[in-house]
Amino acid sequence: MTRPLCFGRFMLPRGDASDWPVIACDQYTSRPEYWEAEDRRIGCAPSSLRLICPEAFLGEAEARLEGISRASREYAETALKEYRGGVAVTRTLPGGVKRRGLVCLADLECYSTSGEPLIRATEGTVTERVPPRLAVRRSSVLDVSHVICLIDDPDRTVIEPLFGEGEELYDVALPDGGRLEGRLVTDTAKASAALDALMAGAEKSGLPFVLVGDGNHSLAAAKALYEEYKAAGDERASSARYAVVEAENVRDDGVVFLPIHRIVYGMAGIKNELAARLGGDGYVTVVCGDEKERISAPSDPAEAYAAVQKIIDESGAKVDYIHGDGEIARICASDGEAVGILMPPLDKSRLFSYIAAHGVLPRKSFSLGEAEDKRYYMECRLIDGGGM
Repeated sequence: MTRPLCFGRFMLPRGDASDWPVIACDQYTSRPEYWEAEDRRIGCAPSSLRLICPEAFLGEAEARLEGISRASREYAETALKEYRGGVAVTRTLPGGVKRRGLVCLADLECYSTSGEPLIRATEGTVTERVPPRLAVRRSSVLDVSHVICLIDDPDRTVIEPLFGEGEELYDVALPDGGRLEGRLVTDTAKASAALDALMAGAEKSGLPFVLVGDGNHSLAAAKALYEEYKAAGDERASSARYAVVEAENVRDDGVVFLPIHRIVYGMAGIKNELAARLGGDGYVTVVCGDEKERISAPSDPAEAYAAVQKIIDESGAKVDYIHGDGEIARICASDGEAVGILMPPLDKSRLFSYIAAHGVLPRKSFSLGEAEDKRYYMECRLIDGGGM
């Protein structure tokens, strides 16, 4: 039986892991100084920072590949220890709220960005963001992941029963606040049976089983590398077929959907274009400098995202996708040519039914919390080895 979510090999730092976790590479894209400060903080300590290319430096990705390759091989041999099973993760957010998850493996044979696979993307991809991530993944012997997959488990049968048991693997403070705790899951048969039952229920109801809640582009890059290896008959395909992910229950109180805003550069007239073409009982807020103005928009947030994105795409303007109202305010206050568009939040309770009815959302439609609430890189996996 093919299982979209399964268990197998993964790796964690030996000894002190305090410098290992860093935030997802697609955060703080307009603040290279954040990443420069992280670089100084970590120094020479082993860290997942050496295995990624922050999107704030996307133009430098090719120049960073040799260093990423060298670090991945060194860490795999000296800094990391391999385990089998899964990890029950408790993430304490900076505000004190706890969010629970299960680190496991996604079978990329079950994942696609189109159609109705068992693991579905939730949003359209930004095409230009996949090749740099693919290049990073191709150069490294390690899969280091910030992907969060969502399941809809109202009876809390899969993740929640795993807590309070298992060997403690780590308990670390995160650089931006909060903590990350992980315990080893060895009774994978019980968790697999619960996942099988949940999958059968989803199929019966006509709803998706697994949705990619965060890290769509990273999982798309993992899929591309797997297909590349498979087509070439490369023996690494048997390992690259699986990607490390964290599964979370969309019903968890710690799973919060926040909007992803837009920044448009070099086109002050975008505000007038939005005002002329949008309409409805909802609204978006346009930010220019220190001024904010509400513009009517569709009341359904998904429709509002689609309408706003269509106007931006047709304008040909440079656009960036920003997490957090404060970051939009900061950028617009410092850049007189930047126009911010504050988007409405999606209702997480409608996500699975929306995807079933309409397919993927417009790209960059929601975020699982603020930037510092995102998944930090922790577990990784050797993708030069064989099989699961």
